[in-house]
Amino acid sequence: MFQENEDLKILVIEDNYGDFVLILEYLTEEYSNFKIERAEDFKNGRKLLESNEEYSAILLDLSLPDVDSPEKLVKEVLNLAISLPVIVLTGYADKSFGMKTLSWGVSDYLLKDEITPSILTKSIQYSRERKRVRRQLEESEKKYRNLFDASPLPMWVLDRNSLEFLNVNNAAIELYGYSRTEFLKMNIRDLWAEGETIGEEIWRENKDNFLSYKIKHRKKGGKLLYVEIESNPISFNGQDARVTLATDITGKMKAEQELYHSQQRFKALVQEGSDMISIIDEQYRYSYVSPSVKNILGVDTEKMEGRNVFDFIHPDDEISIKKYLKFIGVKKTLQLPSYRYKNGSGNWRWLETIMSDLRDDPAVGGFVANSRDITQFVNQEKELRESLERYDTVAKATSDLILDYDIESDELKFNEAISEIFGYSPDSIELNGSWWASKIHPEDFGRVKAHGIEMMKKKRKLMPAEYRLACADGSYKYVLDRSYFLTDSFGKPKRIISSIQDITERYNYIKAIEDSNEKLREIAWTQSHVVRAPLARIMGLIDLLKNHRDNIENVAEILDNILISSKELDKVIRKIANKTEK
Repeated sequence: MFQENEDLKILVIEDNYGDFVLILEYLTEEYSNFKIERAEDFKNGRKLLESNEEYSAILLDLSLPDVDSPEKLVKEVLNLAISLPVIVLTGYADKSFGMKTLSWGVSDYLLKDEITPSILTKSIQYSRERKRVRRQLEESEKKYRNLFDASPLPMWVLDRNSLEFLNVNNAAIELYGYSRTEFLKMNIRDLWAEGETIGEEIWRENKDNFLSYKIKHRKKGGKLLYVEIESNPISFNGQDARVTLATDITGKMKAEQELYHSQQRFKALVQEGSDMISIIDEQYRYSYVSPSVKNILGVDTEKMEGRNVFDFIHPDDEISIKKYLKFIGVKKTLQLPSYRYKNGSGNWRWLETIMSDLRDDPAVGGFVANSRDITQFVNQEKELRESLERYDTVAKATSDLILDYDIESDELKFNEAISEIFGYSPDSIELNGSWWASKIHPEDFGRVKAHGIEMMKKKRKLMPAEYRLACADGSYKYVLDRSYFLTDSFGKPKRIISSIQDITERYNYIKAIEDSNEKLREIAWTQSHVVRAPLARIMGLIDLLKNHRDNIENVAEILDNILISSKELDKVIRKIANKTEK
């Protein structure tokens, strides 16, 4: 006899009272504690199942008066029973129908003529146990599916042989952009980026083992991402499969690559850069010198580390450097004045250094000095300064107006000739291009501007031009402007340097000569007509005498006319001579 720790409550849906009594007797023989209820038809059975009563099992007779179809009856009861075990009792030995009921969800199928107390009891117990195990399995599967579907990390299930997708969760759908339907028509190879063969090798060699590796995948739109794969073999709906967790590590990989590149850049800056990085202790001894010092100063780091900084600094610069170093504890960062430093060849190079106090940093424990060689800059500055001095001397010595115009800043500079030649006081001058343009004679401005534009188009740097320039008193002077364009690396003008010479006297002198020549041309033109008249008469009379002498009666009269014309011509010539002398 079974000793139950829980109350056993059986619902019997049976229209035959005698069969019900028999079932009651069988149960009484096997159970010491149980409850039993009977429903004589399906209608009452439905009421009991829809009530709040909790039953342990249902015994169902297939031949009920209010249901004409056994199949319909079984399915209706199974829908009402939900998770309760249903044992079918029948007087018909229809095995095919019994197999169908088992496939629908019936726990057992018993023939009434073969039932005994032990068979009935075992059927109830086994059915209950199977239902319990099945519920646990369903709950486990439900938890698994909830965990699988709700996981924030992409997961999928693959066929272990074909690598086709059997299931995929929402996170994977969201990450890769494929729909669930699309996924279930694909295999894992469709996600591998071009050239990724590591996945194929790992899956083939570790078919039944745990896998963990990194691989590059391609999303639906073609975008690449890096994922870390963790996969375990499982059985999925009776198939050999793998459940896989894919972690998107694209950001991590990018961060690692950026860190790597950052480290490489730092290494390049420190070891091969144009600056010398060094760490100096509180006694001003080198504890570290970057390898770049070999390229910059031609000194091996081994010969510098441990030595005092001032062993390399020019004695004349040592005092000024030490004055600045007194503030290194007060200021975190300090710019030292430029100083001379002895290189590996014993020559002096000019250095510029920024000192940072990192004594409280355990990784440094000293002063960090960032130094760079500025020898070329210092020499260029010296040459520029000398050039400017020469320029200033020339500007002061010359009588020409020197103009320096910065195109970008629209800033205009003059030498003293602006006052001496053109009469402008410094206070009356607006130091910009517009002021200068306003002083060019309106009749000359368009021509000068067009000439300048043409010169820039042809990329010519020297532009001579003559024009009239206004003086402070309103008068104009004629000037010769020789401008030179300073350009950038692209040929674009940046500055204009002009030497402007007053050519007013020369212009007036040339103008006077031109006026005189013009008068002479007018006189010559006029007098030439006066001369030709008597000359033409003389020539005509002489021709008459020469060719028609025999036919001419008044020769004496002709000779008199030649004499008169000759005297007239002499007067004209004397008059021209007198005008020319004047």
